[in-house]
Amino acid sequence: RSPRPASAFIPNEQRAAVRTQAQLAWLLPLVRLSLATVWLATAAVSAGLYPVELSHQLLARAGVPTALQPAALWGAVALDLLLGLLTLWPMRSRRWLWPTQAGLILFYSLVISLSLPEFWLHPYGPMTKNLPMLALLLLLGQLEPRRGEG
Repeated sequence: RSPRPASAFIPNEQRAAVRTQAQLAWLLPLVRLSLATVWLATAAVSAGLYPVELSHQLLARAGVPTALQPAALWGAVALDLLLGLLTLWPMRSRRWLWPTQAGLILFYSLVISLSLPEFWLHPYGPMTKNLPMLALLLLLGQLEPRRGEG
């Protein structure tokens, strides 16, 4: 029997789904890598690439007492670093990680909205960039395999 032509390998009604699955195989790791990069870069910037004294001033404006500012800053650095590393870490399921990250982004956004609302109007968009971050987290949460799905 003669071999099928390449155009007949995948039935027409399955082509779009197979194409999407093939694209997601490389796009989802790219999304996770870019998300991890944001968390890791934020940790590095907060750890001292941005002047620590200016970070303390922002924390003061957010209502953090002077005595707690170093702990708040280093706690945020540790949390951002941990979230970045967990995003890269190979695990069976990250379904809990995406809502955790979204929750932290929403918490940061609420604090900044109340204490530093001018950041919504900043020309570099530090707050508006949270919107696509939340959309990516929703996407990852929806596409993350469920238990038993591999």
